[in-house]
Amino acid sequence: MLGCYGGQQVGFRLTSFLVNESILLDAGSPAEVLSLEQQHRIRHICVSHTHLDHIKDIAFLADNRCVKRSSGAVENRNITIHALAENNHILRKHFLNGHIWPDFTCIPNDDDGILRLNDIEPEHTFEIDGVRVTAIPVNHPVPCTGFLLDQDGKQVIYTADMGNTDRVWEIANAQPNLKAIIMDCSFPNDNQHLADISGHMTPASMMNDLKKLEQLGRVPVYLYHMKPESLHLMIKEVEALNVPRLRMITQKDELLF
Repeated sequence: MLGCYGGQQVGFRLTSFLVNESILLDAGSPAEVLSLEQQHRIRHICVSHTHLDHIKDIAFLADNRCVKRSSGAVENRNITIHALAENNHILRKHFLNGHIWPDFTCIPNDDDGILRLNDIEPEHTFEIDGVRVTAIPVNHPVPCTGFLLDQDGKQVIYTADMGNTDRVWEIANAQPNLKAIIMDCSFPNDNQHLADISGHMTPASMMNDLKKLEQLGRVPVYLYHMKPESLHLMIKEVEALNVPRLRMITQKDELLF
């Protein structure tokens, strides 16, 4: 867990999960956490959506990879971003546009850019570094997907930023060996209106959605994207739900399956 919070303050990092050393689920904070050598092992980034807290460090990963290549590194020359076509379009037009950040899809040259953008389609599975990945559309104010990961017959679901979404639970319930769910829970219950209009969850609305999981209480559910300023209140509200194997994730956690 490189970063798991929905706000950036001292000691609280933005969303980014490292899978098997070479795959990122979103890229809010990897350049803050990983050494240059660890960053150089990254070959793929699965981008759920283009809100800044999920893409910020794409900029610095690309910059660091460019420096690494210019110093003679020949392996892992590129980082491939896997995202919906509309999100890759947004990245190119509004982020890697030469104004906000250089366009590393054509640096150092058009044929061998640091970044490669791969358009993915909802519920069409692709494979990267031995992991089968399926994008699951979720409810959020901008185009957004969670991801189902499947490796060696074990599955994990990352919902990304999500309001109420039935399809996630239909897919979760169809998995033969589901090991964990990483799920949005951003605001305390008193902020339900704010959660609703921003496409996020409170403990109460999260629980309403989570009841659709047939293995509730048996499959671990890890909550992420909490706002740091209300974290202590949210801890109490989640604990009061008294659901087995449900807890907030922390930046010190490493999940092994």
